[in-house]
Amino acid sequence: MTERFVLGVDGGGTKTLALVADSQGRVLGMGRAGSSNYQDCGRAGAEKQIRRALDLACRNAGIATSQLEAACLGLSGADRPRDFEFIRGFLDPLLPGLSSRLVNDSLIALRAGTEDGVGIALVAGTGSNVIGRNAEGQTLQVGGLGPLSGDRGSAPQIGQEAVVAAIMGQDGRGAATVLTARIMEKLSLDRLDDIIELEFFDNLEGRLNLGFLAPLVFEAAASGDVEAQRILVDSGHSLAGSAAVIASSLFSGEQTLRLVFGGSVLQKGASPLLIETVVDDLRQVCPGLKTRILDLPPVAGAVLFALDDLGLRDTGLVEALRAGIQEAKN
Repeated sequence: MTERFVLGVDGGGTKTLALVADSQGRVLGMGRAGSSNYQDCGRAGAEKQIRRALDLACRNAGIATSQLEAACLGLSGADRPRDFEFIRGFLDPLLPGLSSRLVNDSLIALRAGTEDGVGIALVAGTGSNVIGRNAEGQTLQVGGLGPLSGDRGSAPQIGQEAVVAAIMGQDGRGAATVLTARIMEKLSLDRLDDIIELEFFDNLEGRLNLGFLAPLVFEAAASGDVEAQRILVDSGHSLAGSAAVIASSLFSGEQTLRLVFGGSVLQKGASPLLIETVVDDLRQVCPGLKTRILDLPPVAGAVLFALDDLGLRDTGLVEALRAGIQEAKN
């Protein structure tokens, strides 16, 4: 029996991961590169990083790209129809002769967390996104464009709210919070208002990474800090509102709804408050809600979509991928 090879790619705002697997879900090669969100790194940068990850994965698998039978690429920045058209312009030449599936990177998280890619995914990390897909293959994304579309729950957004709460708590406009001292300690500041220097043009240390502060909010919330808890609850209400729009549009009248949480903010937060808020809100409109915190890398969802396109779907594929990804990381 001739071996069949598929490719899955997860291209995010921080890194790009590519996997080559066979028809049994066995991981044959992995490739890693930098950010491939063209909105942040440009066309040339995105193309370079996807090519690097793809070439490494195929090289490690010992195959040529021409041997691939199916591919799925889940890319951040693939939000609007114009994004898909633009990305196709540099993506298709990387995989000549192959009809690849291109989706938003949140959708591969949904596929990794479900047996068929049907449900809603909430993904929060470098950015945040809420996306759904029903049994008919219809998809709907709510937000996903950053602050301009009111996105909440990302690490930078939570970090920014932490700084605001800390400053307002210190000067008396808001409630006192342990975030003030914790942010100063984290950033080695003598005065909290010195944080503005990290935004100065000639700051040699690099601009402030607000996402770096997000874990402090979860830790403070877990210890009972009211302001930190408020930040997480507010973000949870916002994410739940986006998911509710998708639920009513794609899943109206259905008894059960699967919800997958992905991204570093939702998977690694020291406090469960954000997730609990989302679930409590959504259960009011979807009593049969079934939730799952993603325990597979989203790239596994890209591989599963590629296998779906070959008509290959088996319960053993997920465990084979899980084992193969773990081995490749080691």
